[in-house]
Amino acid sequence: MTDDDFFGRPRLGTLLEPPRTATRAATRAPRAPRAPRARGGTGPVRPPRPVRPARPPRPARPVTRPAPRSYAPVSGAECRRRTQKRMAIFVGFVLIVVAAVGARLVDLQVVGRARFVSYGLTQRDGFRVLRAGRGSILDRDGHAFAMSVAQPQVVADPTQVKDVAKVATALAKVTGADRADLESTLRKAQARRTAAGVPSRYVILDPQVSTAVATKLKDLALDGITTEDRYVRTDPSGTLARAVVGKALADGQVEQTSTGAKGGHQGLNGIEREYDRSLHGTAGKLFYEKDPHGRTIAGGRRRLEPAKPGTDLYLTLDQSLQYETEQALTDQVTATGAKGAMAVIMKPSTGEILSMASVSRHADDTVSGTGDARPLTAVFEPGSVNKMITIAGAMEEGEVTPETVFQVPSSLPLYDRVFTDHDPHPTQAWTTTDIIVTSSNIGTIKIAQQLGKAKVDQYLRSFGFGQASGLGFPSESAGIMRPLADWSGVDIGAVPIGQGVAVTALQMLSAYNVISNDGVYVAPKLVAATDAGRGRTGTAASSRRRVVSATTAQAMRGMLDKVVTDGTGKPAAVPGYTVGGKTGTARIPQAEHIGTDGYMGLDHKYHYQSTFVGVVDGADLSIIVTVEEAKTSIYGSDVAAPVFSHLAAMALRRYQIPPPALVAASERSVPELSTSAKEVGGEDVTGGPRATAG
Repeated sequence: MTDDDFFGRPRLGTLLEPPRTATRAATRAPRAPRAPRARGGTGPVRPPRPVRPARPPRPARPVTRPAPRSYAPVSGAECRRRTQKRMAIFVGFVLIVVAAVGARLVDLQVVGRARFVSYGLTQRDGFRVLRAGRGSILDRDGHAFAMSVAQPQVVADPTQVKDVAKVATALAKVTGADRADLESTLRKAQARRTAAGVPSRYVILDPQVSTAVATKLKDLALDGITTEDRYVRTDPSGTLARAVVGKALADGQVEQTSTGAKGGHQGLNGIEREYDRSLHGTAGKLFYEKDPHGRTIAGGRRRLEPAKPGTDLYLTLDQSLQYETEQALTDQVTATGAKGAMAVIMKPSTGEILSMASVSRHADDTVSGTGDARPLTAVFEPGSVNKMITIAGAMEEGEVTPETVFQVPSSLPLYDRVFTDHDPHPTQAWTTTDIIVTSSNIGTIKIAQQLGKAKVDQYLRSFGFGQASGLGFPSESAGIMRPLADWSGVDIGAVPIGQGVAVTALQMLSAYNVISNDGVYVAPKLVAATDAGRGRTGTAASSRRRVVSATTAQAMRGMLDKVVTDGTGKPAAVPGYTVGGKTGTARIPQAEHIGTDGYMGLDHKYHYQSTFVGVVDGADLSIIVTVEEAKTSIYGSDVAAPVFSHLAAMALRRYQIPPPALVAASERSVPELSTSAKEVGGEDVTGGPRATAG
């Protein structure tokens, strides 16, 4: 190796001293060649190696040293300035560090305190949700329609279960569940992790066990196995008023509905859905301390927030009357071969609904309650029961009185249609009283023409048509009322007699309540009181508005009384009581019909809705009964009025209402029927003109 470095530069030593080769060459003589020596004393002698000539020495490179750096003298002021600058930089740096640390402390202790405390609590504090019982739904006297009952269920903490096979075997013997399924569920739960990577600590093994089984499991004291209560919705009254009360899911139950999946404890329909928020209640929590693995710390702090049960609802319904109503409708549909029937019983003065039921005939020819509250959700053309509103409006406007005489023919052409009365008759001089008692289509149309279509529409809406009742019931219909601008030329004949307009049973009964309440409309009411744990509290009274004067209402009641005593409503009479009401028989529009006749079905037949609606004077009681497609008779007087009479008698007996004192004759003075009106014995049928002109 030469004295040059790896890159061919001379090493530092070569710059400070002469080359080692040259020195040796100058001070030491060359070594003499060594004589050849034979190996072993015999054999040829190897010739000596040739002597290499000495390498000439390299010339020494001159050594260059950097010139020493000179420093200019610095004054004391400059030294102080430089020192102060360095101190300022140092102090500024320290202040920045202190400010950063201070800002972080403020964020930890003040600004973000709640966030970090919450994060810390989630690491140490755990909680368990305590389910709240759903509020009960009861009738006006406190008899339960629906209530929540605590039902034990078996749950497990998989982290506490050591021997899965042994625990599954013990559980299977007590609960009767399949051992393999229990073991599989436990093993899957042990392998499950939460979003934070913590082992799952809760799994339901059996959602419903008896109290005896729960007691046995408690005695076994299996590690990680316990029971807890879940609330199950029960129906102490069976299916009574089920369409009104509705249905709610139990804890943990899920059901697909038209609006999506509904979870446990939710109401699906009826009152359960409408008042779901009040009935639901507020869940409680049990707080406890846990270790990083989620296990409860023995002796740790605990805090309980009790669950708050849902609010109890007291409906205006009467279970006794509800049962009688459902039973009477079922019997009538069975006896008449009808497709279905509806009925509502109310207290007109308060708007309280005492019973509301609907039944239908099923494909297997059995008859039972419908799944929906059809008196609120289904509409029908009312037919002749609608004539009361037309005549009441005309009396209120001063167009007619009970004694006003009209020349009433048997038929009346309007534009391209011809309207007729049910029974052909010569032109008669009939009073307003005669017209409503005989239920004359032509007489009612003449009164409507005198009143005018704008007023007819106004009074129909004022009596409650074309708008929901205000109950807020799910899927409640507002009925069908066409805007006045859309009326055709024949509507002034069709609408006043209950054709071309559709109502719910509750809307029609509420309209008759106006006459019972001396001309005041009282909104229907279905919830009488609530109890949120502090005792029963009555709900607000129903809203009221005046529709017609008391004079008009009294005169109208007098004419409706004659419908029952002398007209088509005789089967609705209740011995000892004064009943006023109106019959109606209307053709049912068909979705699939023949030609231009929207009422003629593909079976070449008309289908009828038969109705009676009325009030019991002095008893604060009103009832509507409507039967769909009865086979024994199409008339409301035959199939609906008898049910009215039966239900009225039951309600009067239920509330022990004696026959009221006779009302002064002057109060409801209406003329006696004319001789020709008394001779008309048939009941009108509405639902379309019988012939077309030209």
